[in-house]
Amino acid sequence: MMQKLRKQTRLVLFIALAGFALLIFFQWGINITGIRTEQKTDIVKIDGIPIPYRDYIRFMQIREREQRNISREELWAEMINEIMWSQLLQKEKIRVTDEEIWTIIRNNPPQELYESEYLKDANGEFDFNKYLELLRSPQSRQWLLQYEYNVREQLPKEKLRSLIATMTWVSPFEDSILVALQTTKYDISLISIPLFRLRRSIQISEEELEEYFAKHATEFINPPAKILKYIIFEKVPSYDDTVETRETMEDFIMRIKEDEEDFLEVAKEVSDDSIIEYRFDDVSELPSYLQKVYRELKNGELSGIVEVPGGFEVVQKVHSGLLYRAKANVYISPTTLGEIHDQIMSFKETSQEIGFDSAGAEFGILVRKTPPLTTNKTNFPVRNPAVLAEHVSRTKKGEVFGPLAGFESYYIFVVDSIIPESKPIFEDIVSNIRANLERERLNEAMAQYLGDLRYQLQGDQTMEAIAATDTFIIFRNDLKNITLADMVGSYGDKFAGTVARLEPQQVSAPLLTDWAGYIIRCDQKSPTLFDSTMIVYLQAKRQTRLQQLSQNIFTPKEIEDYRDEFFE
Repeated sequence: MMQKLRKQTRLVLFIALAGFALLIFFQWGINITGIRTEQKTDIVKIDGIPIPYRDYIRFMQIREREQRNISREELWAEMINEIMWSQLLQKEKIRVTDEEIWTIIRNNPPQELYESEYLKDANGEFDFNKYLELLRSPQSRQWLLQYEYNVREQLPKEKLRSLIATMTWVSPFEDSILVALQTTKYDISLISIPLFRLRRSIQISEEELEEYFAKHATEFINPPAKILKYIIFEKVPSYDDTVETRETMEDFIMRIKEDEEDFLEVAKEVSDDSIIEYRFDDVSELPSYLQKVYRELKNGELSGIVEVPGGFEVVQKVHSGLLYRAKANVYISPTTLGEIHDQIMSFKETSQEIGFDSAGAEFGILVRKTPPLTTNKTNFPVRNPAVLAEHVSRTKKGEVFGPLAGFESYYIFVVDSIIPESKPIFEDIVSNIRANLERERLNEAMAQYLGDLRYQLQGDQTMEAIAATDTFIIFRNDLKNITLADMVGSYGDKFAGTVARLEPQQVSAPLLTDWAGYIIRCDQKSPTLFDSTMIVYLQAKRQTRLQQLSQNIFTPKEIEDYRDEFFE
C-alpha cells in the first residue's frame, strides 16, 4: 500500500512540475528566461546614462513640496537640467573647498540677516562683528548648516557659469564684423529676376518627363504606411479631487475666522499661486471676476469660496486699492490616476475580447482614425513621437498598444489597416515630375541668364541701360542708407553676405536664392567710427552667444524617454 502511494506521489509531483513549467512557458512566451516581459526600472536615459524610476519619484516629491503650482512637465525639464549640470561638473572636475565655503559665508550674510534690526549698529548699518558673533553661537548651528549646504551646492555651478562665460570671448576681428553688421550704411542698386518670370522660356517634352521619372524613380516611391484607430482617455481631476480641494479652502477660511490667524501668512503657506497681494489704483485693473468680489466686500471682510478656472479662491479686501487672494488648484490625485489606469487596462482587455470598435461603444468613447502614418512622418500630438514611430514600424494589424501620453490625455491605438509601399505610375504623378524638373531647369536658366547679364556689365553696359530694354528684370536703386542687419531681415543671409564683400562701385557675381536671382552693385559704403553707443550691440551679441552656448551645452544629445511605460 505504501509503495503504491509513493509511486502516485512521484506522479503527482511530476504533473505539478510539468504544469509549473508550462505556466512559465505560456506566461513568458517562448523566451523562457522572461526577459521579454521584464519590467523596466529606468524612466529615462540621458546621453546613455540611466535614471532609475525611484530616483525620479524622489526628485518629483521633493520638488513638488518646494514649489507649488508647477507641472510635471516643468519638473521633468528641471530634472534633466539638474542631471546635465551634475554630469558637466563631474566631467570638468569642479570642486570646492571648506575654506572657500567659509569665506563666502563669512562675507555674504543671508538677505534676511542682512536686513535684520538685531544685526545693525547705532547708525542703522549692518554690523559684521555682530554677524561673526552670531556665526560662532551654538544656537546658529541649524541655519548655518543649511546655509553651508546651499553654498556647497551652488558654488560649483557658479564656477562652471564663469567658465562658460569665458568661452564667449570674441576676437577684435569678430567685434569689427558685429559692429559693421549694425552700423555700416550702404546704398545699393540691384537687378533681380523672380524665378516665375522665366517659366515661359522653359519647354519640357513628354519624353524628357519620362526620362526624368526613370532616372529619379526612387524619389517618388510611397513608403509603407499604417492607419491607426485610437481612443482618448482624458486626464482630468475627478469629483473627489474637486471636493478635496474645496475642503482645503474651507479649512483655510476656518483658520482665518475661528483661529484668527493672519490671512497673508496663511496664504503664503497654502496658496498654489505666488501672487497673493493685489495693489491697484483703479478696480478696472483687476481681473473681471475679482472686480465683482472686491465690490461686494467691505474693508477687512473675507469672501466665500470663489470658483475659478482650475480651482478655488478666497479673497480678503484689506482696504481700497489692496486685496489678498489665496488659491487652491484642483490637481489630479494619485487615486484618480490609478482609476484612469484601471479603465485603460480594462478597455484594452475588452478590446481584445470583442474588438476595438465594440469596446469603444461599450465604454462610450468615440473611436477615431489617424491619417496614414509612416515611421518618418508621425504627426500626432503624443508626448513622445519616437515611441509612436516605433509602434508604427513594428506593430501588426489588429494589435492594440498604449497608453501613450498626450496633452492632458492618454491615447490607446490599434493598427486598423496597412498601406504597402507603392511605386506610382507615370501618369498618376506627372504633375509632380513636371514640377521637380521645371525647378531644375529654372535654376539652370536663371544661372545662364544672370551670367549673360554679368558679362554685359563687365563691358560698357550699366544696370540702368540693361533695365531699360530687358522686360524680364526688375531694377531698383532706391535702397539707401541701409545696414547689413536690415538686409538680413529683408533679403536673407546670403544677400547680406554678398553685399558685405563689395566695395563702392563693385558689382557682385550672380546670386541665386530659392525664389529669385540677383546682381548687386554697391553704390556707396559708409563705415561709422567706433564710439560708446556700439558697445550695446557687442554686449547684446555676446549675451546671445552665451545663451546659445549654454543651450548647446545643457541640451542632451539623446533622450530615451520611458515615461509611457510607467503611466507618467
